[in-house]
Amino acid sequence: MVLHWGLSLVLGYSTTVFAEWHSDTQSIMGTEVSVTLWTEDARLATVAIARVMDEMQRIDATLSPYKEDSALSKVNRLAAKEAQALSDEFVFLIDKSLYFSRVSHGAFDITFASVGRYYDYRNKQQPSNKKREALLPAIDYHHLLLDKKAKTIRYLRPEVYIDLGGIAKGYAVDRAAGILASMGITHASISAGGDSRILGDRRGRPWMVGIKNPRISEISPQDSVIRMPLENVAVSTSGDYERYFIDDATGQRIHHIINPKTGKSTHGVVSVTILGEHGVDTDPLSTTVFVLGVKKGLALINQLPGFDCVIIDASGQAHYSEGLMAPGEASPAEGDDAEKTS
Repeated sequence: MVLHWGLSLVLGYSTTVFAEWHSDTQSIMGTEVSVTLWTEDARLATVAIARVMDEMQRIDATLSPYKEDSALSKVNRLAAKEAQALSDEFVFLIDKSLYFSRVSHGAFDITFASVGRYYDYRNKQQPSNKKREALLPAIDYHHLLLDKKAKTIRYLRPEVYIDLGGIAKGYAVDRAAGILASMGITHASISAGGDSRILGDRRGRPWMVGIKNPRISEISPQDSVIRMPLENVAVSTSGDYERYFIDDATGQRIHHIINPKTGKSTHGVVSVTILGEHGVDTDPLSTTVFVLGVKKGLALINQLPGFDCVIIDASGQAHYSEGLMAPGEASPAEGDDAEKTS
């Protein structure tokens, strides 16, 4: 159901503005997809939101590894036997994924699913060590032979299986933002799970995005590590609290962010948030940095122009890329001469 808030709207701070906000939330792509936008034309809002949700459904139908008739499922079934034709969209996403594989030296790798497909977080199941070790050689992006000119892909090993979950939602919110912008909407927020695109501001105020400490959030959902005022940006967060279970034998958290080198859940970091221009970049980068860890992850982000990140490690400490500063933290130039307040 699309919600319409009348002319008076309180935006989460003590200021009331006069505007027309419209919002809807639906379950798509295995997560909650939400759209909030501002326009004076209620009919335009209804059409715009419907177009966004239709696009989300289309992307899910095309890229879901769980739908047998999706383009991705067909590729996974047949690409080890013969090259499979791809759409321009599919070529773009595979090519983008391979770029981040190369940049990260394999920390981001869509072939992780060669092992990752055998995890079932809802039923607390994971592959045996024997199965994991047997399939681990299949995790290697070099096994994907993408021919961009011919628009085909071929798997070089029969055990290879890919999953675009680490890039599809970021791409989807980009597509949604493009739809809204083409319709003249300049103030909006679109989210799909941990991925968001923000258009403009909230009519004179920035959108406030809170990054929660995942461990604190399990006790008190109101606690957040940092609140950031943002405009015209893509935001992606990867965390070990999204899909996981606790192994009864070891007490270890088994979650969906798989280290391609081990085929096991990555540990040491609990949350990574990436800021950038496009979700198709911030989405894979949040996974990449999670796998790399604090030191290597920050080093990567600091060398990539146009991106920033906040990493929360297993001890709950927040780490910031060079373009961000912890709230209340003095800059190096200020040093001990900075004014101190209690």
